Formats: sequence, structure tokens, C-alpha cells
Amino acid sequence: MTAELDLALECARRAADIVARGFASDVGAEFKGTVDPVTAIDRAAEDAVRTLLAAEAPDDRILGEERGGGHWAEGRVWIVDPLDGTVNFIHRLPQVAVSIGLWEDGKPVAGVVRDALGGEVFAAESGAGATLDGSPVETSTTSELSGALVATGFPYDRQQRAGELAGTLAAVLSRVQGIRRIGSAALDICWVAAGRFDAYWESGLEPWDAAAGVLVATEAGCRVTDLDGSPHLLDAPAILCSNGVLHDDMLGILGSA
Repeated sequence: MTAELDLALECARRAADIVARGFASDVGAEFKGTVDPVTAIDRAAEDAVRTLLAAEAPDDRILGEERGGGHWAEGRVWIVDPLDGTVNFIHRLPQVAVSIGLWEDGKPVAGVVRDALGGEVFAAESGAGATLDGSPVETSTTSELSGALVATGFPYDRQQRAGELAGTLAAVLSRVQGIRRIGSAALDICWVAAGRFDAYWESGLEPWDAAAGVLVATEAGCRVTDLDGSPHLLDAPAILCSNGVLHDDMLGILGSA
């Protein structure tokens, strides 16, 4: 394990501790948009990460969901989602995560996604494979869409795009065994890496949603692209992560829908 991954793990642990303590408390939410909430716990968790990174990696930049920062593809930058799944959090649905990714010049270096309440830790370093709680993890080998369990999520403009999103959902649903929507993009991606899901797609993600998960998935053998099949960029309008075997079939469905 490199010092960078060790630091990412510690950042995720500290943030997850704050999220877990706040889960049982009566935390009010503000709204950045119609359906886009933020809580004091989001901010406190990000501040804890920023404090640690400022002490341990003072020359690196930080891009966080709540406090902002520089561009994700310029130099060395820690990309932080302190509480992925805030809607779940405020409704006491215990599927929320902390995502910590280190990227350098537009390429992932290290990534950690920690299930803040369940305690599972997904981690990866570029070229070194992916792990779940320290053990190597690989994606699924499902080869037929009819036997695939896939996941998705809905963007924050979903109320304006409900018809379009429902059409895409129907197109996929007609071909696969099942669809799940758990409300944390970071966990969705990592669950494809772990073979729990066979594929995941979503539009409207931000860099912090996927910065760590993309590396975990890639190192676990997944294929991760934009919806045109090109390598995924963190500011792309949509993402498709799959076990690789089903990728072209999923691209076909999503493209036609």
C-alpha cells in the first residue's frame, strides 16, 4: 500500500465516523436545488478531510462537493464526496458512502469508497487491482442481459426529464433480470466492481461522485465509458460501468433509448 492510498483510507475513515455519528441525530437539510439537499454533516465531513489533507499533502489541491476547488484534470487533486447519498441520509436510509479519489493530470492514482454505515471499504491504486476490506475483488462474469442485475440513478433535473428517464428505464427493464436504484453512485459503481451488479448507468454525475469508484471498477476488471463508448471523463454527461461482457449490449439499449 502506498502512502497515498493510506491517506485516502484515513480520510474516508474520519469522514465516515462523522457521517455515522450524525445518522441518528436530527439533522436539518438545506437545498442547493429542488431535490438536491445538503446538511451540516456533509460540510463537517468534508472539512475533516480537508484538514487532514492540508496537513499531510499541503502541495496537492482539493475539489470537494461542498467547498468546491479547482478542475479535476489539472495537476494533483483530491476529489472528495464527503457524503454520497444525502437524500438517503436525511430519510434514514442506511446506504451512504464517503468517496475519496486522488487524480493526477486527469488520471486516477488512488481511490477509496467507504460505506459509512455498513463499514465496507473499497480501495484501489492504479495498476494494483481493487480490494474490498483488503481482499482482492473482481467483477461478475454474467454474459446475458436476461440474467443481469443492473443499477441506475436519476439526475437532479429528473422532474423536468421524467418522461425521457422513464423511457430509458423501460428500454433497459425489458431486457434485464432486474433494476435497482440505491441512491449512492459511489456504491453503485463499487458494487459492479464486486459483482453484485452487472452494470450501472446514470446521467448528471459530478466528478466527486465517480472519482474513486471509477478506479475501483477499472482495477476490478470493469469497463467504464461515456454513453458513446469513449473512455469516461469525470465531467461527461453520463456514465456506463459494466462487467465488460455486457457493455456493448447496454450501450446499444441506452443509445437507442
